[in-house]
Amino acid sequence: MEMVLDMEVDQDADVDTAASTTSAGTGNGTSTGGPGSATSTTTKLAEPRRRNRPALSCIQCRTRKIRCDRNEPCASCLKSKIVNCTYEEARRPKPRLWRLSPAPAPGSAPSDISPPAEDVFSRVGLGHAPTSGSVPGPPPGSGFTFREVQPLGSLSGLQYATSAASLPSVRSSDSASIPSPASRQLDSTPGVSTPSSTTPALADRVRQLEQQLADALKRPSHASQYPQQPHPSAVPSLSKTRYFGSSHWVNGTKPFPLLISIGAQIDRDKNSEVYFLLQKCKSLGKSIKAQRVPAQVGFDVGRTIPTESIARRLVDAYFRTIEGVYRILHVPTFWQEYRRYWQSPESASKGFVVQFQLCMAIGTCFQDDVTSLRHSAIQWVYEAQAWFVSPSEKSRMNLAGLQTMCLLHLAREACGVSGDLVWISAGALMRTAMHMGLHRDPDSFSGMSTFRSEMRRRLWATILEIALQSSLDSGGPPLVALADFDTHAPSNFDDDQLADDENFSSVPRPLSTFTQTTVQLALLRSFPTRLAIAQYVNHFNSPVTYEETLKWNSELTSACRALSATLQPSYDPAGVLPKRLSLFQLRLAEHMVHRFFMALNHPWLCSAQHNPAYYFARKMCVETSLKLYRAFATGSPAGDSGTASPTDDFTRLATCGHGAFRSVPTLAVLTICLELLWQVQEDRSFRQSMIMDHQLDKQGPGSETDVGASGGIGSGAAPRQDLFEALRYSIGWAERRIQNGETNIKGYLMWSALLTQIQAVQRGASDAEVERIVMNSIIDELRKCWHLLKDSTGMSTPPGLNSGFDDLRLGFGNEWASEDLAQMQGFSSLFNFDDGGFFVDG
Repeated sequence: MEMVLDMEVDQDADVDTAASTTSAGTGNGTSTGGPGSATSTTTKLAEPRRRNRPALSCIQCRTRKIRCDRNEPCASCLKSKIVNCTYEEARRPKPRLWRLSPAPAPGSAPSDISPPAEDVFSRVGLGHAPTSGSVPGPPPGSGFTFREVQPLGSLSGLQYATSAASLPSVRSSDSASIPSPASRQLDSTPGVSTPSSTTPALADRVRQLEQQLADALKRPSHASQYPQQPHPSAVPSLSKTRYFGSSHWVNGTKPFPLLISIGAQIDRDKNSEVYFLLQKCKSLGKSIKAQRVPAQVGFDVGRTIPTESIARRLVDAYFRTIEGVYRILHVPTFWQEYRRYWQSPESASKGFVVQFQLCMAIGTCFQDDVTSLRHSAIQWVYEAQAWFVSPSEKSRMNLAGLQTMCLLHLAREACGVSGDLVWISAGALMRTAMHMGLHRDPDSFSGMSTFRSEMRRRLWATILEIALQSSLDSGGPPLVALADFDTHAPSNFDDDQLADDENFSSVPRPLSTFTQTTVQLALLRSFPTRLAIAQYVNHFNSPVTYEETLKWNSELTSACRALSATLQPSYDPAGVLPKRLSLFQLRLAEHMVHRFFMALNHPWLCSAQHNPAYYFARKMCVETSLKLYRAFATGSPAGDSGTASPTDDFTRLATCGHGAFRSVPTLAVLTICLELLWQVQEDRSFRQSMIMDHQLDKQGPGSETDVGASGGIGSGAAPRQDLFEALRYSIGWAERRIQNGETNIKGYLMWSALLTQIQAVQRGASDAEVERIVMNSIIDELRKCWHLLKDSTGMSTPPGLNSGFDDLRLGFGNEWASEDLAQMQGFSSLFNFDDGGFFVDG
């Protein structure tokens, strides 16, 4: 009976295999059939046939099946306005790799397969190189020798994992115990001399193979299925005077070539209506921002505090939202000081008044009348900054001063007071905390009360989170490492269990019981993983590879599951049970963790359009973007105007807040737009190729109007209908932001233009027609933005600006002075992604 033994499934059609079966026994090759006879197999592999010619056309032309002139960029891509004309490395014959396979049984004919000079482990990347100087060979009597197989780079992920798992563990062995048939096989190897003594020669040969394997393991892998460097979108950038690291979302290639081309046209034609509409909106936005800056800021704080009813509403909003996630204040102590303030405002300490005003500034983001309160909020932030730089700065070096610094950081981000520069203040906050010893656990100091110990631990955990979040906001390093501190996590106390009294003692509640510290503890458990990811994506010398990205995706997924397992049991959807997790706390905590998926995978997103190896990054970016969108859309089906609850705190923060509360949803919407555009473009390319293949020359453009409208035929990362709903809602969200005081109209204009482009492409419009439709849409939306900005000021006509549009053409009115025109010449176009402050700056 013939038996074929093989440990691998060879998927390569270019490799022909032939199995020959020989039997042990007599010299003429016939089996004696006795009880001691044995049947064995050997595998004989032919050399790979080199029959594939190198692909010389660019990837884009091969995808569209058109002729390529092989220039860089080629003429076809230039004509189609494709900016990323790329070529892949010419295909080469597959390298010879070697695997362990069954060796011939005793008495079989020797194999003619030669052991290689380098081993498979250096090419497939199975683990790290051992620390010892040599690598052991196959175990004695294991029946394994080397066999040539297909390179793992051409296997699927499942096949790769199966192939790697099928390799036996390699142990050291005594060479004297290896059977003589194996020595005969090694002796028959071409190019290897045959010693007179079999056992010493075999031992020498084993040591030689061990040394070759050890040398091979020290060399880098050459068969990785992914490139070792990320897409250019992960490269840091320098815009004006600011450095943006790899994770900053404004970095990247130009994924929307049509809009970039239209932006260039707008810049060139400075006599066009659209150009002057842009200038008027930009000038009006600057005027609105200038009116919000306080005329005078002094050290005498507390002069602009509103009535007690308004103040209580604002402070309640802060404690209902931000304080439940970022633990900064001791709630009973604050309310005690609050009551004393209203009894005698003149006797209140300046430190408490500053904290009081910062809590109100954050609370304005959750109010219906946020526009009327915005000026006061900015005044309170400026006063806090002036109070910190006053001559008595040294007196701020205490826990109360550190609490105020944390509140100031969050208030600047929420209210948009240089919120894009908070990474700098996060560094000062971290160094101040270390200067005060918060990076050392209170148990290291004797005589510290439970109240003081727990407040120090809470503040340190808050400062760690602030430094980590600001790292992603700016693309800078997180400023701290795990080895820099030994402070323990806070205990699971409610605030009423703690009092600033040395004789007061309390026992923390079980971790399964929800307290005012539960959310902070849940976030702190995932801090090591998120910190490592921030260091991985933002350190300029970090060896970024796709394999490493996949590993951190797995780690972050586990952290998210642990976060949900901790918070979900405490969540009350109805919001009526006391001492339960609120919807705002749940959404903000998930927002702070899920955004790390975007930082990990977004650098690889553009590569995923043409390389399916990066499809996982595309899938993660799109799914995370939809999750982030549903957070500020309150998870409800969205129409053009959206159906978010007007009283939902997180929706209000995303609508009125700044910093990460604006930039993270913006990145999510841009990702959704990109996915939608890819899907409709893939459908159009498929329809065009089908028409060409079947020679449907008589088919008119109207016949493909609605093809793919309900989902498409491409390998999209999400259902198209969900993406359309998200984009339509996001346009309404951007409009509400302008109504609530936002002066940056770029997001609203870009998403409206992209929706118009996507719909036109889906209808089957030509490239020229799509460009004309998008340009007209931009003009119409600019007129709408002008009126939205005017309405947000509360004035019929802003000072110095004409509300009409007749002056936008040649012969415009006198309100545009010559110096204004000179400033326009340096205008950065609407869709200039090279500008680091594209959506960050107002």
